[in-house]
Formats: sequence, C-alpha cells, structure tokens
Amino acid sequence: MDYSIIKKLRKKNNWTQDQVAEMLWISRVTYNLLENWKTPRTPYIKSLQDIFDISFSALQNNKKIKHKTLNDRQYKKIKNLILYILNKTSSLPNVWKIVIYKILYFCEFDRYELTWERLTWLDFIKLPKWPAPENFDFIINRMEKEESIISITAKYMWYIQQRYIINEKVADNLLEWEQKTHVNKVIEKFKNMNASEISEYSHGDIPWKATPDMEIIDINLANHRLYPYSAKIREKKIEQDTNNFTNNPAFQFLLDEEDLYEDIV
Repeated sequence: MDYSIIKKLRKKNNWTQDQVAEMLWISRVTYNLLENWKTPRTPYIKSLQDIFDISFSALQNNKKIKHKTLNDRQYKKIKNLILYILNKTSSLPNVWKIVIYKILYFCEFDRYELTWERLTWLDFIKLPKWPAPENFDFIINRMEKEESIISITAKYMWYIQQRYIINEKVADNLLEWEQKTHVNKVIEKFKNMNASEISEYSHGDIPWKATPDMEIIDINLANHRLYPYSAKIREKKIEQDTNNFTNNPAFQFLLDEEDLYEDIV
C-alpha cells in the first residue's frame, strides 16, 4: 500500500496543505496528520476521491493503467478540440477541469453513436465518480509548454478548481463546420451544469455503467445507450415532436390566419 499517495496527488496538483484542508473543511494540522497517516483516513476517503479525482482503492492496490502513446496528429486534433471548448466556456464559472472531462466524453461518444466516427480517438477511463480522458494531464502539460494555455487555480464556492485560460489567438478553422455544430450541441447541453450535476447525469449512461472502475470505456457501448443519453434517440424525438407540433390543427389554424392577414394587407 502506498502511504504517500495523498502527498503525491497534492503535489501533482500544485496544492498546498492549507488548500486541501480548506476543501476538506478541516484544519491544516489535522490534514497534515491525515497526509502522513497519523490519523485514520477512512472518514475522509470519499471527499479525497472527489478532490483528487481518483480511485483510492485502485491506487492502494497498485492497479495501474497502461496509457497508449499519442502521435502528433492525434495530439493536434485533441488540442484543437480542447482549445475550441475552452474558447466557448472559459468565461463560465462552473466550467473547470472536471466539467471539461465530461464535455469531451459526451462529444466523443455522441459523435461515435451518430456517425460511427471518432472525433479525436481519445479514450476514457471510468473513475468512480466520472469518466476521465486518458492522457489528459500529458496533453494539458504539453499545451502549457507550447504556451497555448495557462493553467490557474481558482476558488469556486468551497472548491479549488483547476482552470485553463487560452494564451493564443484561436483560429476559426480549428474544427470543421460539422464538428463545430456537434460540439456546440454538447456544450449547450452542459454549460449550465456544475461538476456534480454532470457527474450524476453521466452515471446513467450505459458505457459508464457497464465498465469496471479504472478500466477503459469501450466506445462501442455507445450503440447500446438509452434515452436521454442516446444521441440518435434524442434527434428522433426532436424530429417527432416537431412533426407533431406542425401537424397540430391549432398550428395549422395559426398558419391559415397568417396567410389570411397577408392577403388582406
């Protein structure tokens, strides 16, 4: 068992003991004891999982995921998608690292369900609380080194957020028109939800439910989704609702009234 895991995760996020203590609603002294295993961690495990976005049981059992290597072409596609999402959402107070995880997840899985095509070929890992994009930290670190983005730590309510600010001029052709339309739909769906609300929503999605913790989520499970997660069913429902509305006698009466008014004018 790795007794230093909490300290490693804290340092990886560039957080001080005071910051993590504040998120846990405990004193820094108590947190120091917690981090150094001088007081029981059990009462804080769930909160620590939420804060560090990781499965404690998986880490303590030394279960590791072998990440695949990204080539330059894949990296550029993922970078462009992240830049586009940040350009659309960075001004929203509720959109931070964890929310971006979920926007990326639904962008990828909705796209595959609708077209059988991948948007970025980015794989996702099932963490106990939400799906997380594989190699995300590596991608973000590379974007920071290229000075495409700046990573900042911000306080939102009682949480410490990891946020990203675009540090370069974003070109209009980052994504193709069809891809922009698709990504815009996902952003519009989730832009007003906080991390907890999107997490609760994503827990009902078949791909996430059917995958064991800390395993890669099979993209083909997107074809087994049910409403309201299925992008295909949502589109059919919108089309059906539109047809029902336009075929409604009351709607036809309004159209007839409008035609009559135009004839009089």
